[in-house]
Amino acid sequence: MSSDSEPESKRWWQTLPGLLTATAGIITALTGLLLAVHQIGCFSRALPPAAQTQSHPNGESSLPTQAESAKPHSATGSSTSRQLILPSNTEVRSDEYVYKLLSARLEPYAPGKVSLRFTVRMFNNGRFDANFWGASFRLLVDESLQGPTNSLDEIVASHSAKEAEVEFVIPETVSAVGLQMGDVGEGKPTIPLSLQKSQP
Repeated sequence: MSSDSEPESKRWWQTLPGLLTATAGIITALTGLLLAVHQIGCFSRALPPAAQTQSHPNGESSLPTQAESAKPHSATGSSTSRQLILPSNTEVRSDEYVYKLLSARLEPYAPGKVSLRFTVRMFNNGRFDANFWGASFRLLVDESLQGPTNSLDEIVASHSAKEAEVEFVIPETVSAVGLQMGDVGEGKPTIPLSLQKSQP
């Protein structure tokens, strides 16, 4: 049994140099083929698309700066909030409660929408605690009343006051609104507010 396997093992070792030589020849041929293909441009990388240039009135052109490329685009045309000018009368009395509008701020919200935020102080002159909530506020927008979008729900103790924020989301095309506080509903008095930017 050992005599049969010895010649077979000897034959395998005798053919190994031949196999190595043949493999080396194949690798050399493939390397030469790859170099030739590379030289004729088959493996050349595609050039990146040219950056768009900006034209200037004097005919010159320049590439956009990194800061301009990274600048976010605001859906409402403004990336900052804007304080609104309040009318002369910002106080409303409703039974034993007095609501006073302290400030109004317009902020970007979503494409085609803006957020209108009111800071209001409520005085409770009654003997008992009172609700300071969203049901006490309405905004007249294009002859239609709408409720706040935030969930205001506070309690104001008897003979005390508390401040809170009331938010409404409206179309950015609206130029004027009316705020109702305390006594709300169709035909109730409103505090008028202009949303247009004041002229310098």
